[in-house]
Amino acid sequence: MAILAVMVRYNTPIAQSDTANGVRDALASNPILREKYRFLIWDNSPRRLMESDVPTLFEYRHSRHNLGISGACNGALQLARKQGHAWMLLLDQDTDVTAPFLETMLRWSMDLALRREIAIAAPTVRVGDEIVSPRQHLFNRHRAYPNAAPCVADGEPFAINSGALIRTSALHAIGGFSPDFWLDYSDMYVCHQLYLHGFKIWRATDAELQHEMSVMDYDRLMTPSRYTNFSYAETAFNDLYKGTLENWVQNLRLAARAVRQRRKYQDPTFSRITLAQLFYRLRVSRASRIDQWMRSGEQRRALATLQDALDQRLAG
Repeated sequence: MAILAVMVRYNTPIAQSDTANGVRDALASNPILREKYRFLIWDNSPRRLMESDVPTLFEYRHSRHNLGISGACNGALQLARKQGHAWMLLLDQDTDVTAPFLETMLRWSMDLALRREIAIAAPTVRVGDEIVSPRQHLFNRHRAYPNAAPCVADGEPFAINSGALIRTSALHAIGGFSPDFWLDYSDMYVCHQLYLHGFKIWRATDAELQHEMSVMDYDRLMTPSRYTNFSYAETAFNDLYKGTLENWVQNLRLAARAVRQRRKYQDPTFSRITLAQLFYRLRVSRASRIDQWMRSGEQRRALATLQDALDQRLAG
């Protein structure tokens, strides 16, 4: 069965999407890929695309409410299981997709088909020269793996969403993406749950992508609202899945980060947000922080449910 390749869109015009343009060029250079992949745009934008604006290569689904990366991937997972796709290829709207990349990930989907313990085949993803995925969790930090032939990733690994080839049965087994980590740390959550359930990540080191990440470009890509969301997700992940000592080390890291941000970036807002998060962690207990995080997720989902009910009443 073909791989379901999912591009999550938010407001970017399709003509300006590196992913959509890369897919178009890849299929033009290797038409066989049309038989091996199904391409889906999951649109979290407030306004749905006009039918004439959707590339003929893509199936299109519009979410009435922006439930983030997690909502999009969970919606795509339901579709993949319904249509019988064993694998999903996750793509951001700014992923530099090429025909060789699609060919390599297709080969891994076949080579790893019977290795049920492998939940993700993760290409090497770089931002410039730095490898950002996959990486290995260490004590309160992570590091890139050394160069190697394709192999199982040692220790507890994580891979970013973009470019990851994920087995749908494994994702279903852990309950999918977390609606609480709806945007930032969505990939960290999934990889941690896969690790806890005994699944492995395959380092597809013969496949490589270039990518942009807002957390690595504060002057050009990051916004204060996005960084605020990131900082709360970071705190929640540490509170939920890290030990007491690691959480105290995280406080020290935030203090150092605030100083570094003030020196490095033009906008001092980011340093202030980091300090505010540090003071929040020092002022509010861990149990209370977890409770607030969970309640904020419940409120976000309740609001979406209420809006659905209002929309249905107006439509009726």
